[in-house]
Amino acid sequence: MIELDFSLAIDRSCEVTFAVLTEIEKYLTTWAKGPIAVEKIRGDGTSGTTYTITAKVGPLKVKSPYQVGTWEPPYRFGGSRTAGPVRFEEEYTLAAEGESTALRYTARARPRGPLCIAEPLIRRQLSQLIKGDLDRLKVLVEAYAH
Repeated sequence: MIELDFSLAIDRSCEVTFAVLTEIEKYLTTWAKGPIAVEKIRGDGTSGTTYTITAKVGPLKVKSPYQVGTWEPPYRFGGSRTAGPVRFEEEYTLAAEGESTALRYTARARPRGPLCIAEPLIRRQLSQLIKGDLDRLKVLVEAYAH
């Protein structure tokens, strides 16, 4: 199993950070590398809501389900998805630090089948991808104006 843990400070309130983070249909394709489309399948965005996320992987477009599991505004949000042979769970924890937000991101990925032997490579690639995604999320949230 691959476990990842990142922290960063965002110069916006927890409420603003949570709003941008959880408006998946509106913002995910802006800050996350890979996703090119998001469609809500059912739910209102809170716990239990399911989405289909379409991502570009090389020349291919791959669709994967995403389900919101944790929904505690404005301090916790998380979900899970299956992308091919990898099961992925993530959680964002937000804490107020004055007018800013301390964001902690944790994830667990479980490669299955032949990908198990490539776990070190997958860990390195996921780590780089997520670090870049979180940096872009920070820029987007800090530029956010009501």
